[in-house]
Amino acid sequence: MKALHLKAALCTATSLSAFAMLCGTASAQDANAPTAADTKGGDDVIIVTGSITRNPAAATASPVVSITSDDLEKRGIKTVADTLQTLTANNAGTIPASWSGNGFTTGATAPSLRGFNNAYTLTLFDGMRTAYYPLADDGQRNIVDINSMPGSIVSRVDTLLDGASATYGSDAIAGVVNVITKRQIQGLHLDGSMGISQRGDGAEQRINGTYGYGDLDDQGFNVYANFEYQKNAGMDLSARNGPWSTADQSSICGSASDGCLTNNVRNGIQADGGFNGIQSTIVPFVQPYAQDADGNWVSQGNYQMLNPGAGCGNLTAVTLTPEQQAGGVAGTPSVVCQQDLINDYEAYTARTKRIGGTLRGTVRLNDVTEAYLMFNYYNVTTANRAAPIGWTGRTAAGGERVTVSQILLPTYVCSSGTGSLSGGILTGSGCDASNGVLNPNNPFAAQGQSARLLGMPDIPTWTYTNAKTYRVSGGVNGSFGDGWDYSVGATASEVTLDVTNTGYINVQGLMDAVAQGTYNFVDPSQNSLEATQGVFPDQHKRATSKLAQIIGTLSKDVFELPGGMVNIAVAGQYRYESINNPSSNPANDANPADRYYSINAIGVKGHRDVWSASYEISVPIVDSFRVKADGSYDHYSTGQENFAPKFEAEFQPIEQVKLRGTFSKGFRAPNLNESFQDPSTGYITSTINCSNAAYADFCAAHASNPAYYEGGYSLGITASGNPKLKSEKSTSYTFGTVIQPTRNITLTVDYWRTKIKNLITSVNPTAEVYEQYYSNNGVVTIPGFTVTQGAPDPENLSALPLLGEVVAPFQNANSMLGKGIDVSASGIFDLNDSITYSTNATASYLIRLEQDIDGQINRFDGSLGGCNWTSCSGAPRFRAAWQNTLAFNNKTSLTLTAYYTSGYSSTASDAGGTYKDCAASAESGQLVTYPDSGNPVQCHGHSTFDLDGHVETKIAEGKFTLYADVLNILDGKPNYDPNAAYGVYQFNAAWQDRLFMGRYMRIGAKVDF
Repeated sequence: MKALHLKAALCTATSLSAFAMLCGTASAQDANAPTAADTKGGDDVIIVTGSITRNPAAATASPVVSITSDDLEKRGIKTVADTLQTLTANNAGTIPASWSGNGFTTGATAPSLRGFNNAYTLTLFDGMRTAYYPLADDGQRNIVDINSMPGSIVSRVDTLLDGASATYGSDAIAGVVNVITKRQIQGLHLDGSMGISQRGDGAEQRINGTYGYGDLDDQGFNVYANFEYQKNAGMDLSARNGPWSTADQSSICGSASDGCLTNNVRNGIQADGGFNGIQSTIVPFVQPYAQDADGNWVSQGNYQMLNPGAGCGNLTAVTLTPEQQAGGVAGTPSVVCQQDLINDYEAYTARTKRIGGTLRGTVRLNDVTEAYLMFNYYNVTTANRAAPIGWTGRTAAGGERVTVSQILLPTYVCSSGTGSLSGGILTGSGCDASNGVLNPNNPFAAQGQSARLLGMPDIPTWTYTNAKTYRVSGGVNGSFGDGWDYSVGATASEVTLDVTNTGYINVQGLMDAVAQGTYNFVDPSQNSLEATQGVFPDQHKRATSKLAQIIGTLSKDVFELPGGMVNIAVAGQYRYESINNPSSNPANDANPADRYYSINAIGVKGHRDVWSASYEISVPIVDSFRVKADGSYDHYSTGQENFAPKFEAEFQPIEQVKLRGTFSKGFRAPNLNESFQDPSTGYITSTINCSNAAYADFCAAHASNPAYYEGGYSLGITASGNPKLKSEKSTSYTFGTVIQPTRNITLTVDYWRTKIKNLITSVNPTAEVYEQYYSNNGVVTIPGFTVTQGAPDPENLSALPLLGEVVAPFQNANSMLGKGIDVSASGIFDLNDSITYSTNATASYLIRLEQDIDGQINRFDGSLGGCNWTSCSGAPRFRAAWQNTLAFNNKTSLTLTAYYTSGYSSTASDAGGTYKDCAASAESGQLVTYPDSGNPVQCHGHSTFDLDGHVETKIAEGKFTLYADVLNILDGKPNYDPNAAYGVYQFNAAWQDRLFMGRYMRIGAKVDF
């Protein structure tokens, strides 16, 4: 049925386009002319993306995709973030909303052009920079949060698909996203909408209003004020049925020899009827323990419920067969409680609220001089819930780490009791009958025994963010003397981010509670706020990022050639950047236990000054041939300096055909995190393949507790700042053609190639690292790799633990190469006197994307790699978008927009896999495998198709507009993908985010006076 829907949609759109091209009459439009802002009163001052001047003659020969506010409305797009998510050149995926709670950049999102990650895409606001989000993506990449940009005053979003360091300096290697706001607005404009999914969730409320007064042409000034409000309900993974809504993956089976995947429900029964051993849930169990003559702790009996009267509560009680009970760890009881942590707790998208305001004033000081001043404020708050953290665990990387593998509740507790930790076993000391009481949490206390605690708190973890962006910008541009043009602009911005983490265990607080008996493990609902905060103290921090920039340009037409005036422009700028992001879980040398489980220790504090000087020479040699030379010299107070030249050319042999090409050198200076940050750990998912000889000894050592490793494990990649890093250097070129057979039809084709050297990267685990660790008792002798052991198996404390982390500072590696083709087609046709048809299609094809590290080639194009670059979102080869609009009497319009992203190989060569070799990648543990055979579960990720619709009609002479959007019209569902996004969702959220929501409806109304 899906195939029929897809075929029908594509056939309908194709037929409509063909009919229009055959029957339509030309509606004049110069697709190459810079687009003016979409406002009443007109906009004749132009921001030329890719140039340091405002001269339209200096427009870049680089490919530029410009999406106007009208395009956004007709696609049902309400935010800048959604705009960039659907951009076809966004080959590596914008950070989707789902990462707001699960990623490093809590609450933020940013684009990634050309298959490179978001470090290589420069985001501008009206042609100038804005402060970074204080948290770095994957603990490395400083990004600009596009959620903080006001969507309702956007005139257009320009995406320059080429290196632009010669104009903008660092970071503009893959391209530039320039969000351009409206220069003037007149009258009152209100827009409100409400949305909800077909299944009744995912509610959204939006309202924005703008009032503007004054006409720049007639009155010489304009001022407008704008506000925005948006609220989105959170959404849990359990909201949609499928493998993403449960930890039970045992229904996914291969052949008889493959077996089925693991049921990761706590205490779940496997597909073959097996039981992998008792696991912790929010219903606590205890087991009697005592010390033998040698001081070793030894079990004295089976596990039992700590609170038998309450039973399993809201969980599912399961009675084990004798075989299942015997097959588990020693002491497994006959009745266990099952809990599905994913279904019970895990959120897909965070609860989000956005409030923003803008005030802008523009004045014409005389016929040739104009000045403006703009203030922006934007506040984004999020709340994201996740499953509770178990009572046992390990403090984060960074400083001395503390591991708690077992908790033994002591016989006596007292106010002076001290928690003691030895060999991963936590118990209490300092209390006896003379100064304490029998431990009410220990049912074996009267027999003089300790109680081993198995469980987790009934408190989910929450992360709350409150990001406030303050931005002021202003400038003046004009002319003086004998044809001298100038512009001066300045901006200052600050992002203040408050992060609060709740429900996380502080190890010292846990040790005190165990020794002193201050926490009620039997019935946690009886704990006071003070007792709860003693173990789960709320963690607060404030991070800030600041930026100030001033830039001035001067240009002049110096002499005339047959093709026009030669223009020379120079520019100078100064920029200050700083980030102060204190660690939420800093190292504590005085008391290493006074830290949290799970909260990342990342922190950074640094600042720098940047001075730049640039030039631009536009030479129209003849009418049909124009060249341009750009260059920029940048000096950083942190020691880097770079010169980035660029050369552009356009040749128009006939009126209908234009050839264009560029060549440029670019750079990316090490950002503040890469230079100064504390150790930070990101995680990838790896698999133990017991059919691989390298894992044989490990699997045998943990045979009594397969739950320790089955279902995959998280491998940490720990990186720290390196102030000695060099700048990355890039070489890029593009060449293509613009074809306009008639004035209403435009076709473009562009080839691009970019190579980056001195690549700044964290260390990548290879198949050899895994093989050496597991076959050589944890010893890895590969140069450049330092590994640490993970948390021990609580049932086999002396066995080799899972591989914990691969550790190294950021380093300059060899190179990264990307190349591809971009295509676009657009047209406007009058079908008759009252009906106009417009179409616009863009497509991007990624030919190659690969990383070279000391001769080892990690190739990514058309695969799930690079995981260390795109959070295992992959680099699909082909993306396309096609918008078709029918407008009736300039009052009513109907728009259908189709989006397509191709599938990809599930292999990831930078995460231990082999490029497009599924069997080898499965054997190395990079892919999820079936437990019995070691065969891969999936070798290829599915393609994605999405169709959106928008209809609007104007009434009362255009003063009122009613509109409706239907997103994901075909109600497509996400495809199962256990390898994507580290296995967090069981589907690829970067490409199928909308499919998870399902069909979504929005209705709204606009008022324009």
